[in-house]
Amino acid sequence: MDLPDAELPGDALLPEPSEPLVPILRLDRGAGDPDALATWHQALSNGLAPDVPHDLLGLWLYPHGGGVVLLGPEALAQDGLPVPLPSPQVQPGQLAALEEIVRAAGYPSTISLPVRFGRRDVGLLLVASLQPGRYQGMDLQVLRLAAQRLAPSLGRLARQWDGVGGGQGHGPERIAVLLDGMAQASAAGTTPPRFAAALSHALDPLIPHDRLELMLAGPGGGRYYRLGEHPGGALWADPSLMLESASLDLAGLAAQHDRILLGDAGRDARWPRGYFTVADPAGAELRGVVGARAIGPTRLTTYLLLGSVGADLYDEADAELLVKVAALIAPHVALLAEAAARERDAAPALPPLPAQLIEIGEVLALGAEPGDASRRVAELAGRFLPFDELHFALRLSEGDRVVLLDPGERRPLPDLASVPVAGTGLGQVLQGELPHLFALAQGEARLIVPLRVAGRVHGALVLTAAPPAVLNRAHVEPAQRLADLIAPHLELLRRAAMLPPPFRPGWKREPRG
Repeated sequence: MDLPDAELPGDALLPEPSEPLVPILRLDRGAGDPDALATWHQALSNGLAPDVPHDLLGLWLYPHGGGVVLLGPEALAQDGLPVPLPSPQVQPGQLAALEEIVRAAGYPSTISLPVRFGRRDVGLLLVASLQPGRYQGMDLQVLRLAAQRLAPSLGRLARQWDGVGGGQGHGPERIAVLLDGMAQASAAGTTPPRFAAALSHALDPLIPHDRLELMLAGPGGGRYYRLGEHPGGALWADPSLMLESASLDLAGLAAQHDRILLGDAGRDARWPRGYFTVADPAGAELRGVVGARAIGPTRLTTYLLLGSVGADLYDEADAELLVKVAALIAPHVALLAEAAARERDAAPALPPLPAQLIEIGEVLALGAEPGDASRRVAELAGRFLPFDELHFALRLSEGDRVVLLDPGERRPLPDLASVPVAGTGLGQVLQGELPHLFALAQGEARLIVPLRVAGRVHGALVLTAAPPAVLNRAHVEPAQRLADLIAPHLELLRRAAMLPPPFRPGWKREPRG
């Protein structure tokens, strides 16, 4: 039985929409010229008309510097339409108010959609018709696709709008702004985090970004350190700030003219997806990435990276400018590194105890349900150890078998399946043949450290990280600290599981006749 379209709820059972015809906006061919924009806007309207018939197609740009610019049609400028401003996104209530105004002007079918690039709205698309009952179902899907196709072009135009009159590139005025910003960043940057924050603020008007990373290369280039996140004290002391070159080869990425340019890092196998945004909310994953390498006066290699959640935002001009910036900041980065070295020499100490270990100790001391406590322990451990899976391997006998206890498991240990470990790396750690084990195979990392109580090994903590793995050998020490903290509590569970069942006199005995 055929159902009328009006009875279909929302977009249910609709076929895939056709690809909308969105003309390319050439930003290198007079994008700031009103005639060129009017021609492009008319081409956009003509391209959408076959799929989405309309009598009005309004398009506005939200420049990075603020405000709103009408891209077309020019006649809308005379109507004084109150176009909402993003902060950084336009709210649904603002769109609804705008649509009501247009409907009251005689367009019963009106729909407005933000053009979102990354986490910012860079434009606003409004489509209206004199015919009622339009812009539902397939029409709405086509318009959403059109907004997605417009996003990269409008994203680039939004950041260039303030300077389109002067053409592409970075003229003397922008260089002057950059130099002033670098001077202010150096003055304010008494610590690495402060310097990174000031540098990000200075660069944002020239190269908009959602994240800035300032990284140092270790000896031989085998690993990197996130200097911009350094909390103080000796460098290279916090394993959570270290990144192995097997996960991110910055030297290889910057091999061409000391610059890095990734159009969509999310689709590039060379980029460690999720590493820099692990603590950020969903949708913060970096896609567009631009970076540069510089070698300072002490031969210290610095990498400056900027990332955006929008793809294809950066170009060669941005990379070229960032090369200049990296060279300018290299001496100050060297000073910050020297200051950290003096702190290390003045007060040598072990790496700071992760704050989460203290909280883990409280959870283990106060938790009444082992399953809930182990789940919470895994959550807290994930804040300073970059793993995807955590298991506790426990021996219930002196043989070569263990049971694998997962966080949150509520079944008794004897009810869990046991697995043989003879001849494996886990078996070697349990036997004391290895103090720990780190293995990297096809991008997957595995770290095994012993669970020790009173000098004896009764199990192991097993951490696994999926490719591209951030987990590395530098995490052995914090992992061992975690294992030593939880080992006595797991030993109580292990011993309880090895006790014979209690003898209960008369339990289920049949009376003698």
